[in-house]
Amino acid sequence: MRLRIIKCETPVTRLNAVEEFLELPFKVYCKHDELTGFLTSGNKVRKLEFLLYDALRKNVDTVFTCGGIQSNHCRATAVAARQLGLDTVLFLRKKEDTPIQGNLLLDHMVGSRIEYLTEEEYRDIDAIFSSEKKIAESTGKKVYVIPEGGSNALGALGYVEAAREISHQLDLDEISAVYCAVGSVGTYAGMLAGLRLAGSKARALGINVTAASAETHREKAKALLQEMAHYGFSPRIRDKEIEILDGFQGPAYAVPSAEDLDLIRTLAKRTAFFLDPVYTAKAFRGALYTSREQFRNKNILFVHTGGIFSLFQEPQKYVEVPTRSM
Repeated sequence: MRLRIIKCETPVTRLNAVEEFLELPFKVYCKHDELTGFLTSGNKVRKLEFLLYDALRKNVDTVFTCGGIQSNHCRATAVAARQLGLDTVLFLRKKEDTPIQGNLLLDHMVGSRIEYLTEEEYRDIDAIFSSEKKIAESTGKKVYVIPEGGSNALGALGYVEAAREISHQLDLDEISAVYCAVGSVGTYAGMLAGLRLAGSKARALGINVTAASAETHREKAKALLQEMAHYGFSPRIRDKEIEILDGFQGPAYAVPSAEDLDLIRTLAKRTAFFLDPVYTAKAFRGALYTSREQFRNKNILFVHTGGIFSLFQEPQKYVEVPTRSM
């Protein structure tokens, strides 16, 4: 039911240096899903293992998907699809004069067709998918559509599998909370389901990094959890267990706050722990802030969902390059 794009289990480590540097009153473990691969790094590839298996089973030759201009999901889809011999068409929200660097550079390098959309056009992405799919298939193509973030019930199964993997790597009975970023919700929904299926009572806490409200994300998570029953996964989860937190979104989606930027810079410089400006810096900041009182003297697990290529979009934000004196 899935491909094996990830060649081995990603590690779980304790972030001792981060704990010491930040003088944290709790222990922090990290599931390193930034290490799912090089060009396929990050959480999205876990979903793609299920989604692209389904695509191949249906004998398609082209994959459609969508996201922001520096979408980790689109980059992972483009690379993984090309490795499987599939073409990709990426529908990306474009900002004016966006340079071809970071994830976008990799999208181009693997031969993806890029369709740039305005914010207004992107709101009708489902209609655009439908229209463009009909056009492509009228020319003999066979198209498979993957939603934003790979976040449907099938894609969410990737994080059911990730939770099972974690349960073999550490004692989940010793973990009070598992944190992850929430963008398109699939990672969070899969992780919550997977924790319950593994017998863990740890709280699953999602940190909202988007402009949408936490309540909107909770409703989507509920829907995904219900839809996962179609694939034989139906853990009993009460509504109050779906915990998604607002307050750490920063100025806008994909725009880090001053606190996020400081966290990225200082943790990289002092501990070589790298966070990205779109997802993990906001999520890790939220995890640190909410854990100081709630989980004092306890253990938390942070799911690092990747995104490192985003750092290369605006490198001047993270380092000061000294000028050479003559």
